[in-house]
Amino acid sequence: MTAMRIETTDMAGVVVATPCGRLDLSGYPSLRDGLLKLAAASPAALVVRLGTGFEVPSTAMLAVFSTVRMQISRWPDIPLIVAAETDVHRRQLARSGVARFVSTVPDVASALDVAAEPPPRRLHRVPLPNSPTAPMIAREFVRDVCEQWQLPALRNDALLVVSELVENAVRHARSEPDLQVELRPCTLSIAVRDDDPTPAVQTEALPDVGGHRGLELVDRLSLRWGNTPSSDGGKIVWAVLARWPGE
Repeated sequence: MTAMRIETTDMAGVVVATPCGRLDLSGYPSLRDGLLKLAAASPAALVVRLGTGFEVPSTAMLAVFSTVRMQISRWPDIPLIVAAETDVHRRQLARSGVARFVSTVPDVASALDVAAEPPPRRLHRVPLPNSPTAPMIAREFVRDVCEQWQLPALRNDALLVVSELVENAVRHARSEPDLQVELRPCTLSIAVRDDDPTPAVQTEALPDVGGHRGLELVDRLSLRWGNTPSSDGGKIVWAVLARWPGE
């Protein structure tokens, strides 16, 4: 039995992932988690190249791509494209029904053509210090971004959310957070990466502790929020806000 591994190539911001090994009950979680970690870096698109080194003993296992598509549609909502380069894989995908949920193409070149026209988005990133000043720096960054992107109605909620996410990273992860803010046609997402793999958990708000109100506030202000493991062994805590509050 060949253990599942994923080889990756960056093509102008598009990550091409080539799984190698046997997609069985033991390989399924390795492939799923590996693809989710690659998606968490927010590339322009994630292309999965199925070549001769990828063995699928049961077409039912191909549901892994539908699962990954469903999870990354919550965040970071990047295109997932499966490039099936062999006739065997193309027939298996057709029988599995995966193509109803995931974009499938015959080769990487076709996948890059699809990825060349992703949904419009704007993205800014900034590293933050492991310091009590990090939430303040993050708020200033988000305030500037909201002004640049002309989001006055969203600014206050975005400032509250980023403050809580960064405060949580500094308080619990004790690492230097990385902040990412991304604008889509209908949403604004805020994501904070830290070095601690332990998922952030919503607990009872503590308004008397330095103004820190916990993830309860993030839950209340956002459409959805969650945790995603990062490829470097840490985690990313993210929140998605409606571009027009009240939607």
